[in-house]
Formats: sequence, structure tokens, C-alpha cells
Amino acid sequence: MKTVGLMPRKPDITRERFRTHYEDRHAPLAISKFPFDKYVRNHVVSSDPDPVGFECLSEFWVDKVDEIYKLMAGPIGDIMREDELRFTDQPNIGPAVAEETLVAGPARTVERDMSTREILLLRPADGVSNAAFKESVIGWGKALAAASPNIQRITFDSVVPFEGRRFPAVQGILYGWVDEAGAVYDAEPPADIVITSRIRTESIESRF
Repeated sequence: MKTVGLMPRKPDITRERFRTHYEDRHAPLAISKFPFDKYVRNHVVSSDPDPVGFECLSEFWVDKVDEIYKLMAGPIGDIMREDELRFTDQPNIGPAVAEETLVAGPARTVERDMSTREILLLRPADGVSNAAFKESVIGWGKALAAASPNIQRITFDSVVPFEGRRFPAVQGILYGWVDEAGAVYDAEPPADIVITSRIRTESIESRF
């Protein structure tokens, strides 16, 4: 099962300090405490709008999400929340359950080096059902990949925010692995898809 988290930084620290703390302290701490199958941090480099409201879009894969809930409800959760206070705007962290679909390119494997990704936050246009929205996004993503040799892979997440937690008014996240800036970032969608945010990231994956 996959979840995502939109991680905003504390107002009194820089983007660079946020990223350093996340990679040098928080991510290793999380890896030591949780049974992740995969853990990716997509650090924001630039965005439209700017600021976009978070500094990192994190992706988490686990076999049993209930086990994570139990850990977060106990002493391990207290340790993680205490560390979050050092670098995140904790009350505004945005978690959601995500269903990932491979749209184009090879299946995801372990990314051994930092990769460049362009990420779009999406919602359906008014009057468009979620099912029609998902079908349209996947078809559009396939067309983007077919038209550009600079796109290595595209995936799509259908997202459902955690109840009672803040999350942007979006129903989907499109990820593009790109060789050249703009391949996904500058793309114009069909009329039934609305882009709420365009984001360029540097993405780091932990190996297990």
C-alpha cells in the first residue's frame, strides 16, 4: 500500500536547512523505526505557484498500513513527531492514501541516484466524475510520453486525503521522470483536467 505526505517547512528555516535535516536526520530515523518497502523524498526545486505550500512530497510503501498506525500511536510516533517539530510546519503536513498506476515507461525500480521529476497536482474540471478524470489523465500521460523522447516514465496517483487532515483540493498526482526540463511541467492538459500546481523536484530514494 502506498501513502504520500506533503511536508511543509517551518517558516523560520530555509529550504536548504529543511532538506538537510530531512535527509541527514529524519529519513534515517524513519527508516530505522518503520517497515517501509520503499521510501522516496521528492524535494521541491521550483514550482508554479511559488510557494506551492510544501517543501517535499514524500512517498511511502508498506505491506500493512495498520502497522504504521499502531507505531505512530505509541512511543515511536512520539519520537517522529518530536523530530518533525524541528524542521516541518507539523500541523499542516498533508497525508493521503495513494493508488499508483504506471502510465508509461518501465516499471519503477530502485533509483540509485538522485533523479529529476516534474510533478503535477490535478483535479477534475467541474462536472467530471473521478472515474472519467482518472481515465483522461492516464490517456493524456500516455500521449505525453509518446510525443516526447525526454520523458522516461510517467506514473499517476489517485489520492484520498486522511480524514481530518489538511490536503490540497486535488484528486490526482502525475509524476514524470524527465531528461529535459519542461517535458511534463509545461504540458497543457485536456479540458476535463485542471492543473493546480506544477512542481520540479530532485528525488531521493532509500534502498532496502
